[in-house]
Amino acid sequence: MTKRPFRSVLPLILSALPHLFPLLLCAALLAAAAVSAADAGERPEEAVACREGRSLLPGLVASGEMAELEREAGATAHGEGRLFRVERAGLAPSFLFGTMHLSDPRVLALPPAAEAALAGARGVVIETTDILDPRRMGATLLSRTDLTTLPAGRTLADVLGPDGMARVAPALEARGTPPAAAARLQPWFVAAGLMMPDCETRRAAGGAKVLDVTIAERARAEGLPLDALETAAEQLEALASMPLDLQADNLVASVELADRLPDIFETMIELYLGGRIALIGPATERALPSGTDDARSLAVTQAFEDRVVHRRNALMAERLEPLLAQGGRFVAVGALHLPGETGLVAALARAGWTVTRAD
Repeated sequence: MTKRPFRSVLPLILSALPHLFPLLLCAALLAAAAVSAADAGERPEEAVACREGRSLLPGLVASGEMAELEREAGATAHGEGRLFRVERAGLAPSFLFGTMHLSDPRVLALPPAAEAALAGARGVVIETTDILDPRRMGATLLSRTDLTTLPAGRTLADVLGPDGMARVAPALEARGTPPAAAARLQPWFVAAGLMMPDCETRRAAGGAKVLDVTIAERARAEGLPLDALETAAEQLEALASMPLDLQADNLVASVELADRLPDIFETMIELYLGGRIALIGPATERALPSGTDDARSLAVTQAFEDRVVHRRNALMAERLEPLLAQGGRFVAVGALHLPGETGLVAALARAGWTVTRAD
């Protein structure tokens, strides 16, 4: 049987979504979940220690599928490693570090090599500094409602159709959100809220920060220059540029697999911590298709990869070069932006930088 040529969209959304997490908390989907957690009287330390899922990797090994997945990942350029040294003659070396935009304590703990690189940096670069200013995030929501809400006269029920809405409504209600509260939201925005695991939502409600924010706040506390490669609006534009029919199909497919999401997140975290970045896509594909059938999954995933990863990679690389030219930069971006021929490692190497794995 020919291997399905698509990827789960979840890792792709994660490459952008949690930079928008403060923004999403303004939406009813996550606000309701946060209130529920607070009302439950959960202690902050319980939320921090929260862990919901079990890794899928042992099962993939036992089934004999892991060898094939590892071969596929091994064919991806720069598919392993979270930290890369970026050098050019006459400049202090910079470092490119792949993050996972979560607040899980295991993710927040920088590996020793990354810790040393950050400690010695002359400046820090992240995807967007908008996440550090809740007012700016709120202003983005208010000024660009076209990126999160449906066109005038259309509703979520219209876009999903009766059958699709019948599948999505229970998932909304399970989050404490009446379907009417999401009636005007674009499907990608609804899917983003529903796909965040309860542990991550509870930690966010308690004030926990994702890894990129902790790195940025540390830079500011130490008086280091802090630069951005994107704006929050640009990230929203990438996600909202998906055709509505593909957004709808992905939303329906996602809610039907909601009970498997904790295991998917645990698997992604395990692979991330092991530096096996290119394996994240193939491993999650086995459990979480992007669409309701193979053809739709292919269409959804290709569209997401193009908009959320490849196009953003090209823009990031272009904007990153002048910052690297200052020397001594610690650059923190989502780990999925590192591998592959369009990834930042390959892009910088093509631009004449010497890029070597540093972890």
